[in-house]
Amino acid sequence: MRIWHFCFIMAAAAALVGMSLGIFMGANEDFTLAPVHAHLNLLGWVSMFLYGLYYRGGQHALGRLARLQVGIAALGFPGMTGGLAILLTGGGSVAYTLVMAGSIMTISSMLLFMAVLVRDAFRSRRAIGA
Repeated sequence: MRIWHFCFIMAAAAALVGMSLGIFMGANEDFTLAPVHAHLNLLGWVSMFLYGLYYRGGQHALGRLARLQVGIAALGFPGMTGGLAILLTGGGSVAYTLVMAGSIMTISSMLLFMAVLVRDAFRSRRAIGA
């Protein structure tokens, strides 16, 4: 499977879960999990979709660093949002650990994405001789 297909599938899955959670909260008039809904939509749907668009558009971006970045993102946002859901519904220290681990993976993924962007910018610059 191509990296961008994986990103798009993860994004769509996150959107479906986020939308379903939003509908569930609205139907029950209980918005305790609103932060989970927001993080699923932003980190899952938006970020994963944007990663997929970038990787689909730039063949030169693909490689071990890109796969590592996407892999960490794909583990980070579900860990963070799942832990947050458990924490907000009365979970204990395990939930906090999940939130922290997922948060660290999520920000690490963004740092790796930035490294991919910088690397690709320098490669592109060298390729055109500018």
